[in-house]
Amino acid sequence: MTKLKFLHVCNKIGEGTKSAMKEYPRRSGMYNWLYVFQGDMKPYDEVDDFEKYDVVQLNMSPVDCIMIPEIKRKIPESSSTMLVLNNDYVAESWGALNWHPKEYENYQRMGDMVFGTEPHQTSCMIDGAYTIPHPTNIKRLKKVGVKSYYPEDNKVGFMYHWWEHKTYPSSLLGFKLKEKYGIRTRIYAYDGKQDESARWAKVMFDEHIPGLDYPDYVNHLLSNKFLVELSSCHTYGRNSVDTAALGIPTMGTDRVYSMAKCFPNMVADPFDFKSQMSVADKIMKGGKWLDEQMSIASDACEYFNYDNSKKRFLDALDESRKRLGK
Repeated sequence: MTKLKFLHVCNKIGEGTKSAMKEYPRRSGMYNWLYVFQGDMKPYDEVDDFEKYDVVQLNMSPVDCIMIPEIKRKIPESSSTMLVLNNDYVAESWGALNWHPKEYENYQRMGDMVFGTEPHQTSCMIDGAYTIPHPTNIKRLKKVGVKSYYPEDNKVGFMYHWWEHKTYPSSLLGFKLKEKYGIRTRIYAYDGKQDESARWAKVMFDEHIPGLDYPDYVNHLLSNKFLVELSSCHTYGRNSVDTAALGIPTMGTDRVYSMAKCFPNMVADPFDFKSQMSVADKIMKGGKWLDEQMSIASDACEYFNYDNSKKRFLDALDESRKRLGK
């Protein structure tokens, strides 16, 4: 197959998605499959013929899953078109979707190929699901990082995730760093909604950085001495792929797949504060140890580049075709 005809189908393309597709550098994650395969993205009701495509991919979000039976109905059993379903929701959030587990399994079984983005998530999916992290434009981010990384030595950034709602663990580390090193703390993309520490959020961090367009976000990240992502959820972690490519020292938790892969000596349990502080001390000290960790990160993030991601996808697709006799 010289060129895969690839379609990402969704329920709706909102203004936020349209804006994100125009960004440069491009944010990492799911939509990068469009660039890997030079594909199209269309709402379900704008697709006149699914069989025009070799692959029809759909993200298993609550608003999109309802389309799976309809897409399946429109692709004949005899068709060579493959319906690929991906799930990039952290497994810890599935209970909040209010689906019966069997309902979720039934949606997955309708796919010709199904994948999650990190091993723990995939282990909660149906047998035969693949683990394929989303791609990142590593080559471009490395160029941006080399050109722009001029950190302020007294600024440390903390990542906030809307789906986790935790700031307390990050604040413990932040307070200790301020006390010991006199640094200032920033928290990124904090919206305050459902935060378990919302009562104190305004005083726990020195700066609250709002959600930024990706190019502005990258430039802002590059001004930090180092970054912290203390996720207690299992995720493939596009942030640490980005920061490894950009060359920004990043510490985090062993729950994040890409963090453990790119920064293996800079991770700790999400609630092991003493181990986290030990890593932070090494980063603050800098020197040979930190240089070695950043070299590891620069090499390891290539695992997520376009070429390697494409190969993983196509290998899984080929195996799935053989299994189905397509």
